[in-house]
This record gives sequence, C-alpha cells and structure tokens, in this order.
Amino acid sequence: MTQSGSFARLRRRFGTPRPEGSLPFRATVLAAILVAATAVLREVGAGPRLWMVVWLGIPAGFVWSHRRRFERNLWLKALLALAVLVAFANFLRIVSEIAVSGAAQLQLPLAELFVWVQFLHSLDVPSRRDLLFSLSSSAALMIVAAVLAMSMQFGVFLAVWGVAALASLGLAYRSRLAETPGLDRVVEDENGQRDVAARTAVLSFGRSTALAAVVVACAATFVFALLPRTQATTAFSFPAALRDMVRLPGGGLANPTLGGGGESGRGPTQAELEGRAAFGYFGFATEMDTALRGRPDDTLVMRVRSSEAAFWRGQTFDTWDGRRWTVTRDRPDVLAGRDEVIDVPLGPYDTSYGTRRLVQTYHVEVPGPNIIFAAYAPERLYFPDNAVFQLPDGSLRAGVELGTDAVYTVVSTRHDVTVEMLRASDSLPLGIGAAGEELYTRLPEIPARVRDLAADVTATAPTTYDKVMALQRWLAENTTYSLDIPPLPEGADTVDHFLFVEKRGFCEQIGSSLVVMLRSLGIPARLTVGYLPGDRNPFSGMFEVRARDAHAWAEVWFPGVGWQGFDPTAEVPLAGEGPGLAGTDLVAWAGAAIPGLVRLLPGAAVLLAFVFVAWGARALVRDVRRRHGLRRSGWAAREIGRLERAGRRMGRIRGPTDTTPEFVADLGARTDLPAEEIERLSATLEAASFGPTPPSEAERERAEVIAATIGRQR
Repeated sequence: MTQSGSFARLRRRFGTPRPEGSLPFRATVLAAILVAATAVLREVGAGPRLWMVVWLGIPAGFVWSHRRRFERNLWLKALLALAVLVAFANFLRIVSEIAVSGAAQLQLPLAELFVWVQFLHSLDVPSRRDLLFSLSSSAALMIVAAVLAMSMQFGVFLAVWGVAALASLGLAYRSRLAETPGLDRVVEDENGQRDVAARTAVLSFGRSTALAAVVVACAATFVFALLPRTQATTAFSFPAALRDMVRLPGGGLANPTLGGGGESGRGPTQAELEGRAAFGYFGFATEMDTALRGRPDDTLVMRVRSSEAAFWRGQTFDTWDGRRWTVTRDRPDVLAGRDEVIDVPLGPYDTSYGTRRLVQTYHVEVPGPNIIFAAYAPERLYFPDNAVFQLPDGSLRAGVELGTDAVYTVVSTRHDVTVEMLRASDSLPLGIGAAGEELYTRLPEIPARVRDLAADVTATAPTTYDKVMALQRWLAENTTYSLDIPPLPEGADTVDHFLFVEKRGFCEQIGSSLVVMLRSLGIPARLTVGYLPGDRNPFSGMFEVRARDAHAWAEVWFPGVGWQGFDPTAEVPLAGEGPGLAGTDLVAWAGAAIPGLVRLLPGAAVLLAFVFVAWGARALVRDVRRRHGLRRSGWAAREIGRLERAGRRMGRIRGPTDTTPEFVADLGARTDLPAEEIERLSATLEAASFGPTPPSEAERERAEVIAATIGRQR
C-alpha cells in the first residue's frame, strides 16, 4: 500500500490533517523561527547550550518531521507532551526559587522555556496546521525579544522575520490552492494558451497580504503613539554584568577619558583638555574649573531603561572658591552586598526615603568614570561586584572599571513632589543639621553686587521655592547659554563675570550662579553633575544618553523633601510629574534622526488621511457595485444574471469557482434542450464577455431565446 493511500485511510478514520509536502513553505517557517529565537537569545545573553538547541536542534527537528510526515507518530506525541510538561515544571521550580531569594532573574529561564518548547514542537510538524502553529509561536518569541530589546538593532531581526512570515503565509495559501479542485489545473488549448487561475489567485493573495501589512503597520503606529509611556515601578529583572573585573584604588575617583588628570580624579587644566577623549566630561573629577570650555561630543555613552525621565546624578560639589568647585568630603564608606545585591543607606545630608520607587538599568556603551549613576535617592544596587563605595553626599563609586557592556541596576526611592509641597516645606525644621547647613551655605568672599542682585530679585518671593523660581526666571531672561565665549580673565570671579560682564555662558557657569546666589540668601544648595535624561527611543523604550548630555545643575534643600534639582538651561520636571504619551517620544526621536521631519509631519498627515479616505471610498464603491452586479454591464451581464436567477429557482446556485460554460452546461442538463443549443449559448456569452469580436445580432437573439427557455424551467 502506498503512503498516500495509507494516509487517506487514516484521514477518513481519525480526521488527521493532510501532510504538508511543500519544502519552500517549511523552509520559510523554519527561517522565521530561527530569526525569532536568535533575537531572544541575543537579548538575554544565552549560553552555548541554547544556541545549539536553536541552530542545530530545531533544523534537525524539521528534517525529521518532514521525513515522517505520513506516520501517525503516536509514541512521539506522547513523549513530546511529557517533555513539555518537564520543561514547564522546571521553569516553575526556577520561578519559585527566585521568589524565595528575591532576585528577579526571569529573562533567561523564560527564554529557555520558549526555546525548548519550540524545539520539541519542531519534532512533530507534519501538517500545514502544525507549521502555522510554529509560525505563531515565532511571533510570540518576537514579542518577547521586543520586550527585552535594548537597541534599534532589533529592527533588523523584525524586518527579516516579517519577510519570512509573509512568505510563509503566501506559500501556505498556495499549498492550500493546490488541494482545491479546479484551481490547480494548468492546461493548454489549441492556441497554446495556459490556464493561470491558481497563479492569479496567489498573486491576488500577495497583493491583499501586502495591503494588510501596510494597514496594520499604520494602525499600529497610530495606536503606539497614543499609548502612555510605561509607568511600571518594578523591573522584570535586575541585570548586572561586567566584561572585565579590573580593580581600582579603594574609593578613589578614576576617569580615564580625561587623560592624565583624570587618573587621580583631579580635574584637568585647559591644556590637559586637549588630550582627553572627545566624549570625556571634565566635571567627573574631584574638582571642576568652571572656566574650562571643552565640551563632549555626540558619542553614545550609555542606555538607560527607566519608566520615567530623571537626572542621572553622578556626584555633587560642596566647596566654592570663586572659580573652582571641589569635593572636600570624599572619604567613602564601603557598602558590602551579597549575590550582586547591595543595600544603599541614606547619606548624612539626605532626607528620609520617599514613597515611590524608580528602577533604572544602565548599559554602558563606552568606558568612562567609575561613578555609579543613579536617580536621587538610590536605595538598592544590583552590581556585579559585591562591594561599592559611598561618599558622604550619598553618591556611589565602583571599585572596578566600568567598561563597554557593563550593566548595573539601581532602585531609587522618590517623593511625589508638588509645588504646594515645596512651598509648605518652609514651615518645617531645616532637618539638615548644623554641619550640613554650614557646608551647603558656605561661601568665600564674593562681590557685593552678586549678593545685592540675589536679594533684589527675590525681594517679593515669600518662600524658598518662590526665591528659586525668581532667580531662575531672571537668569533665563537676562543671560544666554553659549559655548562660544572668551576665556575667563585671570583672577576674575566666574559668577560675577558671568552675571555682570559676559552674560553668556554654559551650564557649569549658569548652575554655579544659581547655587552661589541661593547660598548668599542662606538657602542650602550645591552643584551636581551627571547626565540629562537623553532622548528616549520610542521603539526600545530606553533613554539614549550621549556625551553632550553631560550637565551641571543646582540642587536645593527643602525640609521634609530633600534635594530637588533646578536648572534654567533645561526643563527639569518635578519628581512627581508623570510620564506622557509614547507619541511624544516618537516625534522627538524621528525629528532628531531625520532633520526637518517634524516640519513635514502636518502635511504628511493630511496627505496620508486623503489617501486613506480615497482608498476607502474606492473600496466601498467597488463593493457596492459588486454586490448589485453593476460591475458587469451590457447584454452578456443581463443574460448571465437571468440564468443565475433561473438556477436559484431550479436549486442550482452558482458557486464562486463556476465558470460560465460550466454553469450553463449544468443548467442545460436539467432541461430537454439539445446539447448543441446549450453550447451555442455558452459560446455566445463567452464571446460577448471576453472575445475579441462581439457576437452578431442574430447570435444574440438566438441566445436570448435559449436563455428564456431555460428561465421558464421549474
């Protein structure tokens, strides 16, 4: 007995699906699975075992399944079901252990579960239905990869997977057509013309699929733009990794991007700036000269996964001498942890922990300082070393180099700050202690006009918050941000020269001016350096922080609230302000990636809307005409419509695959008309519909008589 005959009996007895013999269809499904699995494994950093399962096991499973597609394989199905249960039970065991230990490392176990299920399923995919299930599973893998994606490189995998998936659907449709009676015939007539009905149907499917893909992509983009940004306050996992574990002197600040000056943490001179890396920022040192003019370039220094924007704080400066800021209290404490988890206590001049947590994961792109960046105030650190160093201001330093591909996660605690809360804080005790008040209000001898200006600008401001805002407004209205300024004269006070002489400067001078004027009013303030949030990539969901985002800003002490950032050179949201729409990120990212795009968006939106309306109207008209038979016009359409109505009365409804000759012949067989008359009617209708020469008047009259005779049948 042949395989096909055996399988036919099996189908009749058990309803088993027909085995799929299309090798191109199987190959495209396999390609989609391999691309999706590779995208996931790449994001989670899987080991060689999973890579072998994907690139050796799954293809081998497809080959095995194809060769045994005519077999029942009941024993194999039972073993595979048992193996899937074992894999799922192992995943649940890992989840339970993670819950007990408190380390939420679920990414790799989840990816491993998906990969093993995909491999086990590949061993038994005999039919088209099974292959389409595998294709759907690959879509689930792509969703997992999208959640874990950290860069736009995921778009390459998505594009390749999309091509493979669409090709699979097209080949599946073509395979189905091959099994449909009447659509897989390719015959030649006496003129050598070929029947290409199946090919036309496949092409029609391809056009419909492409149109559906465009519509889905546009709709997905529209929905994505209106969705709120993620507001999760906990992370699915807390990654931490280091490529190399190069030790540094305990607690010292090292910044190799600054050349010789940065190795010891000392700030560089103007001459030494020429030898620094183009992305090195001179503020990441134990002292900072506000007269220096070297600015970092556009190098991508790190990516940050966070549910909301914040200042990625590096360190603070406490002592001002009229030109330089210095970290005078730099003796660190050692913070020890266990299993890459380190609890971070509050610094001596920090307020109590807030009520809301913010999780940030930092992915280092280029080697930089050993500063551990964090949104204020860090509460817990997931770091690949079991000890870090904390300075008295609460900032953190690593005891190892932070090179390319270093990853660490910070859980920060934040107050939901409002303007009303900041204004009301004046009624509370200062809460910073005598030592903290002395440290953060201390000033050297400064020009009297700086003190007078601060007093005049804030004369009518009733609270600390209002004083800060008054000074910010004055700086915004009377000074200009600029990198193109002359060198600071020897012996000049940076703040005095900026406020009254140059009135142009960069963030270090602007932030210093705000801090100095606040201190002159007795308000505790300090200068902080770190990074602005950066541009949020709307697709990966990560903030892309570049060297040019290195920044200096003022932090002001509010009783009961803690340190709050202010900066007239950048828009600094209060800690309680929530995220907006993802569309805001999408427009900003696209505008930065493609200059001038934002200006074209309104016109493009109008044009796109017009195209969609026109396309919809055309589709509606075509549908109405098709429904009412108006697309067919003339004599032939009228006579064919008469025959279709007669067929319905006779119980013979014309199907979508019935050609006119087939339908007329079937109707004629139900009458006593001669066969030659039926053939004449068919030939006349075909000639009127598709022939190069229309039938004569006599031929049409004869055909009308025959059609009328058929129409009178019951």
